Amino acid sequence: MTLPQRIEANRDLAFDLLRIYIGVGLFVRGLFFLIRPDTFAALVAGSEASILASSGVMYIVVCVHLLGGAMIAVGLFTRLAVLLQVPVLAGAVFLVHLRGGVFTAGQSLEFSALVLFLLIPIFLHGSGRWSVDASWSARRFVPFRSIGDRLERLGNIAFELLRIYLGIGLFARGVLFISNSSAFIDLLGSSSSAWLTSVVLIHYVALSHLVGGVMIAVGLFTRVAAMVQLPILIGAVFVIHLQSGLLAATQSLEFSALVLFLLILLVLWGSGRLSVDRHIVERPLDAEHYRHAQALGKESTEAEPLLPSEFSPAPAAACSCGHGREHPHVSPHVRYGMFSAVFFLVGATGPPKEIVFRCGDCGETVTRTREPEALRKHRYQR
Repeated sequence: MTLPQRIEANRDLAFDLLRIYIGVGLFVRGLFFLIRPDTFAALVAGSEASILASSGVMYIVVCVHLLGGAMIAVGLFTRLAVLLQVPVLAGAVFLVHLRGGVFTAGQSLEFSALVLFLLIPIFLHGSGRWSVDASWSARRFVPFRSIGDRLERLGNIAFELLRIYLGIGLFARGVLFISNSSAFIDLLGSSSSAWLTSVVLIHYVALSHLVGGVMIAVGLFTRVAAMVQLPILIGAVFVIHLQSGLLAATQSLEFSALVLFLLILLVLWGSGRLSVDRHIVERPLDAEHYRHAQALGKESTEAEPLLPSEFSPAPAAACSCGHGREHPHVSPHVRYGMFSAVFFLVGATGPPKEIVFRCGDCGETVTRTREPEALRKHRYQR
């Protein structure tokens, strides 16, 4: 198995990394509120409800972030911990930051909305493999077990939601920078160097967000589009916002760092199943939907092979229905590589990368081939 195939086969680990990142971030934010109460007061200063600035509300938020963040980070009753965060983040979005408007210099609304949205894929995915819940496979009580089993059948739909949301957000930010260049200057701050506020850099950032955001949202050359965004976000984190520190009243540093982390996940794991890349560029695995390595509370019943895999006989090229490659219910599906995408851009049909034979009854992949004769025969089939 090649490295890209190994990465694709472990797509669920992207959610484990996301869960750990969000959990640690919530825990640190709660710790900062506890050490520096004035930081919390500065964040809720724009709210019309005076009760939100009270010490009682602050300690509730601190407890929720500390306890819930730690539970999310280690993967302990993750879905319950996520539900604890929802009222706090929803209040931050709709009661505190929404009044200040979208795309402000502080970026508090965008950051809170992004964290609130990321709680959805974390809830859908659950604890994952790198979690306390997974290690406690013998325990009887698993919250939302039946719901979790249903959600797992959705495959990696949560990753698609993450990619689409991030792409739309980058596109909207690019539209803002093109229509109002002063918004870009406001994000940089008055102490920024002259080269940071140059017209060339503003247009580079705006066009990168605009075009790259669309490509990420639809899943077209997602890794390339994400890599184009990396220098911008790295500069935003380490050149612009890092000097303000984590204890600043604004949340620009946390927001930029979170977007940078999400882009790194896209560079590693690519587009996902519901994307243009999936049907044109990338090679999907036999298992179209990823699954957890082992369901919680269940032990594997498969026996270990007596001989190493290299001594095992090759599996028959047939699906569970018993249909082979030449069966009338088995149809060929053409997969194209990166080079073939160039032909599509000019309206031509490029050479296929491989042919996948899939059963129309059970939907399983019977076999794959890269034989030159088969590639020529099925080149113009869809």
